[in-house]
Amino acid sequence: MSIKLNAEILIPLAMQERKEIILHHASLIDATLITDEDLHTAYKHGKVISSIASAYFEYQLQQDNQNGSVLELGTQSKLINQKTDKFADNFIEWLKADFEKKSEILEHHPNPQNLFELCGAKLLVTSNSVTRSLSTKWVNCGKK
Repeated sequence: MSIKLNAEILIPLAMQERKEIILHHASLIDATLITDEDLHTAYKHGKVISSIASAYFEYQLQQDNQNGSVLELGTQSKLINQKTDKFADNFIEWLKADFEKKSEILEHHPNPQNLFELCGAKLLVTSNSVTRSLSTKWVNCGKK
């Protein structure tokens, strides 16, 4: 494998192909100057990535400028609104289905497990799991 290492070549490739090229180039780096052998791999990967990082960021900025910068406040607001609207719609659909499922369980559950179930307070039975699910799903949405 003798592909030249530069951002222009790597960017259009599939992730697996990029990985193979980067790992190949990393294997060619001499890390014997690093006394801690546990750091050899990190050193090699760092050298390869740092050699293309500047060009990669420059390319990304050019693409960003050509396609309407995500760094502009208006674009950020639009993207955030789209993401939160989609999250809200998905969560409401999940909530409806979850509430129906739990209502069905409560209606057919002969032995209440807590005071809320005993009183038939369906909303209170599910409120804790709903807030937990909302929090978890929101965090996961932010990670994407």
